[in-house]
Amino acid sequence: MVKESFRFIHAADFHLERPLQDVFDLPDHLKRILVEAPWKAAQGVFEHAVVENVDFVLLSGDLLNPVSTGAAGVAFLLDQFESMAQRNIQVFWAGGAADDPDRWPDAVALPSNVHVFSKRQVEAIVFRRNGTPLATLFGRSCDGAEIVRSAEFSHEADENYKIAVTYGKADVETLASQRIDYWALGGNHQGEILASDSPCIRYSGSTQARTMAEPGGHGFVLVDIDAQRNMQAHQIDIDWVRYSLQEIDAEDLALGRDLRQLLAKRVARVQSEAAGRHVLVKWRVHMDLENASVVGPTALEDLLGWLRREFGHGQPCCWSTEIEILPPKQLPAKWHDEDTILGDFLRVAAGHRKQSARDLNLKPLIDSETPGSNTWQALLQPSDASAHLASLERSTLLGVDLLRGHQVDLVASTRRFGGSEK
Repeated sequence: MVKESFRFIHAADFHLERPLQDVFDLPDHLKRILVEAPWKAAQGVFEHAVVENVDFVLLSGDLLNPVSTGAAGVAFLLDQFESMAQRNIQVFWAGGAADDPDRWPDAVALPSNVHVFSKRQVEAIVFRRNGTPLATLFGRSCDGAEIVRSAEFSHEADENYKIAVTYGKADVETLASQRIDYWALGGNHQGEILASDSPCIRYSGSTQARTMAEPGGHGFVLVDIDAQRNMQAHQIDIDWVRYSLQEIDAEDLALGRDLRQLLAKRVARVQSEAAGRHVLVKWRVHMDLENASVVGPTALEDLLGWLRREFGHGQPCCWSTEIEILPPKQLPAKWHDEDTILGDFLRVAAGHRKQSARDLNLKPLIDSETPGSNTWQALLQPSDASAHLASLERSTLLGVDLLRGHQVDLVASTRRFGGSEK
């Protein structure tokens, strides 16, 4: 039975070698902030370790690539580790894909309070406070395998709290079969709880997002274990910059709402959720085919400029990186009911959609009636059920575009306003 309570921090995926991405037309006042964000977020882990008076820090990989970051990255980590040593806080580090232990410079010795787990086998370390054993840590650095091999963490039973520190993809059932109380995992940039109790299996996520594919808060996990082995885990966000992907549906536009007012309200909500952090927003506007002019090039360029002037220079700021125009999620219902060729066409397409486009075969039609352009050829040879439906949707948009006399170019490549074309 654990005789004393203790607490620790679980963090991972600093990725100090990676700059923030998906950033277009960045203003001067944000450049330094975005450059420093990953480093300041990582530093926040160790500052909280002091403030929260933790007993140890668990680092589950991908902190940095020493080759890519160079001396600056190595010196940064050494400073953080030494600040922990001054306060008698232990650091247990399981290397990942980026921070393979073999990449650490041989000439740079780590402080004595830092233990880097082997990549060749699972190591077991008993953590003691004033001579009293409180927890047994089982750790292994990544050896290139993608999946965590849970069988390697088997052990003899004792009264200590059991913690596993490692990197890679996890199978919940196999990890739960081992007598581990807390699995501290790395390698997933989005924080995720795979199991919350008996055992707790958790990815802490990265401390700072890098792309639009990593929305929401980022930070580390603070874990409290009481004398009865009860656990409380708290996600602590320490990121400096947030990414946000915001969609404006055609229904919002069709209702006649003022688009600028709609965007202003959305910005206010995004900033409230970011709790004082800078936000990088990508807007996705679905076409309103009844009012197609609202998504024309001139209107969108003007709208993006307005967003940047109005909200992109505050403290904190909300910088709109780009506006992406997408086909509508649904075509107007009245088109479907028309007694026209367009109506007939949409009703046939709806019939195929109900059958998941299983019987759809466009190849004979395309081969005989159309030139072999990329637009047409993209409709051919779907590889699976989801691709069948995607082919049907593209075909429907192409047919609507042709039947309505190219009033709106529905089949053009995705159009972006602001930043570079992708």
